Amino acid sequence: MEDVFDVTERPPRGWMHALFGAGPYSENVGRCVPGPPAPETITVPLSEGGEYVYRLVTVGSWSAPDDPIAVYDETGPVPDPALSELEKSWLNRRAGQ
Repeated sequence: MEDVFDVTERPPRGWMHALFGAGPYSENVGRCVPGPPAPETITVPLSEGGEYVYRLVTVGSWSAPDDPIAVYDETGPVPDPALSELEKSWLNRRAGQ
């Protein structure tokens, strides 16, 4: 996500302010997300690998209604997708060889 503002301290055109309640962006108040409207979820890569998903909690404003702020909270690290039965059988077959 972008973390750059123009000289007016407003997000670039097509972006809006965002605050993140936890996770890798929790300490950074200068982030922007596409919008408005704000995306329902934001997925960010983790430095140690994998991804982190934020979900939209609410949209508010510092003071001006034309300067919306999206507030996100964590949903936590994205787990690896479960293996299908076919994938499990391949792994079992490989382990048996």
